[in-house]
Amino acid sequence: MPAHLRRSHLVRVFACAALLAPSPLLASPAAAGTPAVAVAQAQKLPGTGQGVTLSEEGWRTLAPISEFIQREPKEGAPPSQKTEFRVAYDSTTLYVRVRAFDAEPDKIVTYLTRRDDNSPGDWLHVVIDSFHDRRTAYEFAVNPSGVKQDRYWFNDNNNDDSWDAVWDVEVSRDQDGWLAEFRVPFSQLRFTPGPTNTFGFAVVREIGRLKETSTWPLLPRAATGFVSSFGELGGLSMLSTPKRLELLPYMVSQVTRQPTNGNPLMKSSAPGAALGLDLKYGLTTGLTFTGTVNPDFGQVEADPAVVNLSAFETFFNERRPFFVEGSGTFNFPFDDGNLFYSRRIGRSPQGAGDLPGGDAIYTDSPPQTTILGAGKVTGRVGGFSIGVLHAVTREEYATVANGAVRYQQPIEPLTNYSVGRVRREFDNQSSVGFVVTATERRLTDNLRFLPTSAVTGGADFDWRFKSQYALAGYWVGSRVNGEAAAIDRIEQNSAHYFQRPDATSFQLDTSATTLAGLGAKIGIGKIAGERIRFQSNFNVKSPGFDIDDLGFFRRADEKSMNNWLQIKSEKPSGVFRARYLNFNQYAHWNSDRDFLGGGGNINGSATFTNNWSIGGGFNFNQRYFDDRLSRGGPGGLFEDYNGVWFYINGDDRHPVSLNYNGTIVADGHGSWIREYQPQVTLRPVPAASVVLGMRVATSVNDTQWVNNVTDTSTHYVFGRLAQTTVSFNARVSYTMKPTLSLQLYAEPFVSAGNYGPFKELVNGRNPVYSDRYAPFSYGDNPDFNYRSFRTTNVLRWEYKPGSTLFIVWQQAREGSVADGAFRFSRDFHDTFSTPGKNVFLVKLAYWLNY
Repeated sequence: MPAHLRRSHLVRVFACAALLAPSPLLASPAAAGTPAVAVAQAQKLPGTGQGVTLSEEGWRTLAPISEFIQREPKEGAPPSQKTEFRVAYDSTTLYVRVRAFDAEPDKIVTYLTRRDDNSPGDWLHVVIDSFHDRRTAYEFAVNPSGVKQDRYWFNDNNNDDSWDAVWDVEVSRDQDGWLAEFRVPFSQLRFTPGPTNTFGFAVVREIGRLKETSTWPLLPRAATGFVSSFGELGGLSMLSTPKRLELLPYMVSQVTRQPTNGNPLMKSSAPGAALGLDLKYGLTTGLTFTGTVNPDFGQVEADPAVVNLSAFETFFNERRPFFVEGSGTFNFPFDDGNLFYSRRIGRSPQGAGDLPGGDAIYTDSPPQTTILGAGKVTGRVGGFSIGVLHAVTREEYATVANGAVRYQQPIEPLTNYSVGRVRREFDNQSSVGFVVTATERRLTDNLRFLPTSAVTGGADFDWRFKSQYALAGYWVGSRVNGEAAAIDRIEQNSAHYFQRPDATSFQLDTSATTLAGLGAKIGIGKIAGERIRFQSNFNVKSPGFDIDDLGFFRRADEKSMNNWLQIKSEKPSGVFRARYLNFNQYAHWNSDRDFLGGGGNINGSATFTNNWSIGGGFNFNQRYFDDRLSRGGPGGLFEDYNGVWFYINGDDRHPVSLNYNGTIVADGHGSWIREYQPQVTLRPVPAASVVLGMRVATSVNDTQWVNNVTDTSTHYVFGRLAQTTVSFNARVSYTMKPTLSLQLYAEPFVSAGNYGPFKELVNGRNPVYSDRYAPFSYGDNPDFNYRSFRTTNVLRWEYKPGSTLFIVWQQAREGSVADGAFRFSRDFHDTFSTPGKNVFLVKLAYWLNY
């Protein structure tokens, strides 16, 4: 359920917290005793449509529907304000007119933002289940300023707000409230034409000043599904097939300005231009092909800066529109990451780290792999949800200059990526599904350290029973093929560490040319109900399990279990609108039966009637064994640690609203973490917003891994690290009109780490903390002071429906020195004085429909 239709209680949890309480789900009304499904009728209009607007007299001839029921805060109560809607259609378009009456129209809350941005005001939503499968739907929404939102619903409860359709809406205000007339072309929906059609249908109204939501029909918060709670829209007769082909050709022109640092291979000013094409084609009434050729994502915001001192890769969210839109179709419920991590497609070239170095050697390599093209088929066939994706990335080369000699060196091979996902869905919201992913590389001699191929396959199920309970699980198998050097490289990375000297259930095989493993999960839970919900799960991953070629996960060789219990009340009472109390317990082991961690937390949250909310919790964690402690060497014990986290969220309807998150963690041996994140949102006028945030994190880690040093023996070196990280983020948005907006984003970032006394691991399993390490003389200086500044500024103009112009300026500054001291004025001054890379880009896209 999205944030605009339910109360979302966000919590800030530090990295050591292994489990958070799941979000409440909505539910199906199919239980015994549920009232009959609400039905609305659409009126057929003469003519062919072409975006006509009905007259006031024409709308009045249609019967209105006004039986809305309050959903929040008092579910089942009559709404405080009347709402009514009428529906009409012709051969090309569905028309929905929603009248939102308001006794105090001067108090209507509305903000002018860019398309798809959520704002705390009044909204009207029209949601259409055109397949009438009670699992998928298309949502169209608007506020009184004319700002449009759209999203796609799948699996009954999940939504994809990156989905964009080409549709129109007109809004107006008068002394009775406000009015919205939606015009949704049938070409943007998927259905089977016929003489009699019935759509699933719902209308939702939000009143910002009252934080009240009313719906037709009632969409219960305590149910197991959202789309399955819809009413019906009948009276539809559509014999013709809507337009199926959409083309979006685009042209990109850009100039890059960058420091060369004396590198003769780089140009201080590098112009460029490209052409590309996006397309959508309706293969059948239920399946859509979406393709892209030579895609460009220059308007996408850059990733935030991080300093990662752990053994594991940092996860970054996908931001590229082609891969974000429809991504839910490929989602597989894998707990430790994603079987399909689309950022592997177009990743940074993996051979760039093997380029030669030296005082007289210069290199130039692309930051990302070029995507030649990609296509996907998504949709439904009968009771099956289907998704198939294929992408091809180009072979990439780096240029190397060694004195007067210049040559090209391959750094990424030509690669094919494929994903397939099928789910069979049943009337009671149960499902069973299958997934397969495949990566195939065409390797050259110096890239033999990469696998030639990798395949994963799996099945999952979600069985619903007694209307409120679910038994769910999955099984996944993986197989990676390559030369011995490639498999050896995988076996020794942080996801596996087969070379660990204290491992007993597996060992490193330097001659292996395949690596295979499996992962599985089984769980049971109560997923609906007004007061109590719970969930219990058991997971396992074998030592050889690996999905990193097209997926994301942090480690193999793990068995885990967790339990969650929630007690909640969403009925307003006194000063509260809603209250939640959660209990969590978790534990992890490896195949050697080492205890990798466990503990629990108690957390709670509450929303007040004034729309402020608070939350927090206490975590307690037992002493555990870290088998990744020395990065491939022996593991060691970590002491138990406890912590608290908390947050306060202000009323976002006001011109100034505040948010604050905090975390405090400590063990009993000098290691601790303190992190604070204040944020303020300013809305000086309805068309502008300014979000200013700050993060301050200080920590001491008494056993931070530094290096493994080999002389007559191997020394696993650790140090006491005192680290300070400070970052600011600013986001400024100004909207001239719903189709023209300017958004500015900037983030300066500094992280400094100072290492104290060094020591080496001598007996990691010794129960006495002081006896696990011995002093060690380490000659290198690992101190760091990393500075970064990143900004993305985008002017977006939708000059006609579906057609967009982007004007973008991006800047990146980055530098690091071996100084562990944090000095605010010096470090941030040096951040902005560091030479930066600037990219100026213009992208023009034109939408065509055939």
